[in-house]
Amino acid sequence: MVIKRLSMYNFGVYAKENIIELNTKKPVVLIGGLNGRGKTTILEAILLSLYGSNSFAFTESKYKSYGEYLRAHINLSDNSGESYLELEIQMKEETDNNTYRIRRSWNNRKKKINECIEVYKNNICDTFLAKNWMMFIESVLPSALSTFFFFDGEKIAEIAENDTGLQMKESIKALLGINVLDTLGSDLKKIAKELTGDSSDNVDELTLRKLRAEKEATEEHLRNVEGQINETESRIAAVQKKLNKERNRFEEKGGDIVRNAMNLYSKQSENNAALEEINKQIDVATAAQMPLMLVMPLLKNILIQSETERDAARKRIAAQTISELFDLFSQTKSSSNEELEGFIAYVKETMSDTLPEAYFNLSDMANYQLQALTSFELSKLSVEIKELIDRKAAIQKRNDEISEYLSIDIDEKAVSRIYGRIKKLEYELADLEAQLENLKSKHKTANGNYLQKKSEFSQFVEKTLYAFEKSDERKRMLSFTLLAEEVNEKYKIALQRAKVQNLADTMTECYKKLFGKKNLIYKITMDYETLDYHYLDSSGNEIHKTSLSAGEKQLMVISMLWALALCSKKKLPVIIDTPMARLDSIHRRALIERYFPFASDQTIILSTDSEIYGDYYKLLKKNSSNQFTLVYDEEGKCSSIRTGYFEENDE
Repeated sequence: MVIKRLSMYNFGVYAKENIIELNTKKPVVLIGGLNGRGKTTILEAILLSLYGSNSFAFTESKYKSYGEYLRAHINLSDNSGESYLELEIQMKEETDNNTYRIRRSWNNRKKKINECIEVYKNNICDTFLAKNWMMFIESVLPSALSTFFFFDGEKIAEIAENDTGLQMKESIKALLGINVLDTLGSDLKKIAKELTGDSSDNVDELTLRKLRAEKEATEEHLRNVEGQINETESRIAAVQKKLNKERNRFEEKGGDIVRNAMNLYSKQSENNAALEEINKQIDVATAAQMPLMLVMPLLKNILIQSETERDAARKRIAAQTISELFDLFSQTKSSSNEELEGFIAYVKETMSDTLPEAYFNLSDMANYQLQALTSFELSKLSVEIKELIDRKAAIQKRNDEISEYLSIDIDEKAVSRIYGRIKKLEYELADLEAQLENLKSKHKTANGNYLQKKSEFSQFVEKTLYAFEKSDERKRMLSFTLLAEEVNEKYKIALQRAKVQNLADTMTECYKKLFGKKNLIYKITMDYETLDYHYLDSSGNEIHKTSLSAGEKQLMVISMLWALALCSKKKLPVIIDTPMARLDSIHRRALIERYFPFASDQTIILSTDSEIYGDYYKLLKKNSSNQFTLVYDEEGKCSSIRTGYFEENDE
């Protein structure tokens, strides 16, 4: 299944009609928007279009009724009071590619909100499909599995900080098909309880009732402890959320400035020393040859004149040498040569008339120095001084930034109060984490007691099953019910063992794809009874979750979600809202290079400008067929959708 088109009319922060058209040439769709601009609204729109009241966007919201949820999402900017969503998807069914268009519309004209749903298959209105859409979509992508394909970074961070939660375990059971067996087991227990409810003088039946009561008491205690664990985990998540907000406020109020002031002052002193050293170097450079740059044309003229003078000097020497040699030649020869004498006279006369007068009379060394000065030394010195000036400007800029940072007016009392609240929340969080560890210890004991009582009950059942008389219908039914209960329990455990191992192996493969060769974890296993997962190193030793960094924990959760999606055997789009807000550069790059292009045939990423930018954007663009930016209108208080990502729009 791939998403081809999403249309939103007066939905949430989007006023009037906003359309996102998608193609599937490349797997990644990148939608950028600042916080509060409507990224999560797009995720909600897709979920609502597909599942309606079964959407986890509604079930996990604060609204008590579905109508209240729909009313709250009507954008009132045009006063029409109408809103609709239209989602077009393409699904491969057997050998055909079919297109489905789901349209949900509603308005606030009446006190009660009534939703109208229309479904078009290959552009033909299908009223039967519209009436039975929920049954159809649950067969394609059950709502219990939608969390494996549609999720946000905040939820990933929460799951990363806690163990496998009850909701996630239920979703895993739904994926593995085990939740049906849980329902069957619950129904069998009810039947068995009704059948053993009547009093009887039979000792075996009394003992059976006693053992059942003990087993159910230990099971109830176990569920109690699990409930306390879930409640404590929820409280930890809530306190963690408050703590994150206070830490953000602490930074906004300048808490980091107070904390880092000494380091900044020290850095400023280092910068001042560097500036002083650069100034000295500039002074030395400019005090030597640099002033000659002002008379560079004059120096070049001097060099030209000097070369001319040197050439004239060479000619004079040549003429004099010729004359002297001629005199020597004349002395040795008795006869005279008038033509040769005429030539010598001509050379002397020409030289005396044409050779210029010497003004500078530079020596060979002086001429060489002048050549070196004009050809490269002054240019080299100019480049060096420019580099020094650029370095000076960069250091001065950093100093100015530090000064500006340190000059911020800080309300130290407010910072102190926030710091106090942070410490209080940290102590509360530590206390809750200690309580959680204690509850986990209790859970281990309670689970052991339950397994023991369950074993005793099962053994007694096997002994007493044959004691029931076939003529007694009630006892016969009870025997088969108990037998079915035992078979169901054994089958569930065997099924979990078989399917959980495949899930754990797939999760290990996904984890290694994300982390590459450099990873601490060699293998991931899952407890087939509790569905808790454990990390093992190459020696088989368990790596505690607390030893992982926040980024590693989040990538571990993404590995789990990726593995769950793969094990579901469903070709569905993956939608991720703000996936990298809390990840460092290494883990962001791992997601961009190793997960997003391979997560599904279509991966829709809803990102802020501080998550995917620069090199990250260039890497992701290679695998992206569509990019959009959510633009917010401050005057109209609404968002619209523009083609192109932040960086392309900036260009």
